[in-house]
Amino acid sequence: MRARIGLLGCGTVGRGFVELVARERERIRAHSGVELEIARILVRDPAKPRRGVDRALLTTSAIDVIDADCNIVVELVGGVHCAGAYVRRAIDKGRDIVTANKALLAAEGREIFAAGRRRGVRIGFEASVCGGVPVVRALQRGLAGDSIESIEAILNGTCNYVLTRMEDDGLDLGDALGEAQARGFAEADPSLDIDGDDAAQKLRILASVAFDVPVRSLRVHGIRDVTRSEVEGARSRRCVVRHVASARRVGGGAELRVERRELPEMHPLAAAKNENNAVLIRGRAVGEMLFAGKGAGSLPTAAAVLSDVVEIAQNLT
Repeated sequence: MRARIGLLGCGTVGRGFVELVARERERIRAHSGVELEIARILVRDPAKPRRGVDRALLTTSAIDVIDADCNIVVELVGGVHCAGAYVRRAIDKGRDIVTANKALLAAEGREIFAAGRRRGVRIGFEASVCGGVPVVRALQRGLAGDSIESIEAILNGTCNYVLTRMEDDGLDLGDALGEAQARGFAEADPSLDIDGDDAAQKLRILASVAFDVPVRSLRVHGIRDVTRSEVEGARSRRCVVRHVASARRVGGGAELRVERRELPEMHPLAAAKNENNAVLIRGRAVGEMLFAGKGAGSLPTAAAVLSDVVEIAQNLT
């Protein structure tokens, strides 16, 4: 089966996706029978050097990509307004969708999935939460036979990196955040991360998959006011400070919280350090299950995108 892909966005993750398609194409064809081909790529500046990317595929028009002879559209532009318009047009055209856009799904996910169902379009979004950690697929498929009771997770690699640098090296928040920015783990404006909004977007997505009920309450607190003395005090009690996102069933809906907590050193989430993510799922039948690994970065996120593309392509008709 040939899968022709229209790629919207060729930034960090987009370039990683192009690299992985080239590197893994033969293995995927031999293993799954899927022939991958990138048909068109949306970029802002076609003249910008992009190693390994065929310039002949580049365009500045999203319509050129969506309306091209492709059957899967991969959305990696980010944001809500433009990305939402692109995804809705692709759905109208009958294209299957793969996205890593947590902001879009948190804001407009219900409407987008409803439109996809009406049009018979499949939407893959594994990469929107925890990068290369396959927690969405586990909730959708592996745990579909169980009733999920709660989720506790470390969903933001920037916050986790900052807190563990404060913990391990005695840094102040500002110094640890500066180091995260220098290493590419934090943006020049880190507000979305350190104020907790990024983790809240991801938690909304996980809760919608796990519970499929309305959100009754959401409380969000970041790490902007964390101090070295707070971290050191936790260590003196054989605990660690972590930025934890949690969701649980309540009457008629779900309760979501994003906050920093003191966790005992033996808690399953305490072992997640630096930019790593971890998700602890409690099911009625299976009990506790822990998923952990790299939650961000070009190739881990691109690998999750590619896994969705291959799964959808295997079922193309």
